[in-house]
Amino acid sequence: MATKTWLGTAAAPNDWTHPDNWSPSGVPANGDDVYFEDSSISCNTATELNASGVTLDSLNIDQSYTGEIGTSTVPLQVSATILNVGYHNGPGAPTGSPRLNIALGSNVSTITVSNTGTSADTSHAPLKLTNTHSSSTLVVYKGAVEVATGPGETSQFSKITTSYDSNSSTDADVFIGSGVTLATLDCLGGDTVLECAATTASISAGTLLTLGSGAVGTLNVNGGKVTSNSSGTITTLNIINGDGLVDFTKNNAARTVTTVKLGPTGILKFNTSYITLTNKVIPDATGIVTYTAS
Repeated sequence: MATKTWLGTAAAPNDWTHPDNWSPSGVPANGDDVYFEDSSISCNTATELNASGVTLDSLNIDQSYTGEIGTSTVPLQVSATILNVGYHNGPGAPTGSPRLNIALGSNVSTITVSNTGTSADTSHAPLKLTNTHSSSTLVVYKGAVEVATGPGETSQFSKITTSYDSNSSTDADVFIGSGVTLATLDCLGGDTVLECAATTASISAGTLLTLGSGAVGTLNVNGGKVTSNSSGTITTLNIINGDGLVDFTKNNAARTVTTVKLGPTGILKFNTSYITLTNKVIPDATGIVTYTAS
């Protein structure tokens, strides 16, 4: 086990696999802690990005690192028990990397995103991730992140959390692709786009947009706004503990909500021509629900 810091100063400056691009010299190996910081030298030679046989103890990408890792089409392939992106404890406000494309391997990963840069790709987020272990977790406090949004990409997560640093409305943007297998989604702020199924999804602030055909087992809406455009069934919809809004009117696809529980401060918008509420609306036992046609 060793600590390795990216230099990128070798004769082949953008090669992950060149020993002299690291301090101390030597390509990162199993159990190492790897750091990208205070550098603008990219690690993006496409033929040198396959480190899939290595499991790092941690991969740490400071906001002071302004180079690129991976290319627009070829990710860095490496396993890491911990992935930290966009943290910064020093002075100033560094801009971060415009492109991080990382494919984590089959080990459990704990991923924390504190910030990202401004994307080099106008149609993609500056951080693109895939992951293949179902017990992995992702928390995004600030920045824009794509999870398995590319054609044919897949990932597995036990939990994805969209949170915030200082502004719950605008700090985080998270895009979750249709190829993701997800147990729990927790939206504490920011904007989240969900294209896959989820066992449980909860929102207390920010916005959640569902697309595609993924079903949601239980959707808990305690605040914020949900625009439900997915054609997948919602088994249980709870809008009971806050002023959350769920809007089904933006998509005319036929959809089913098996059971709804609506509290007196929650808002449910739907068109009866397209939405089937199998068990009608069950008012919260502590309040009165009033329907208003629109």
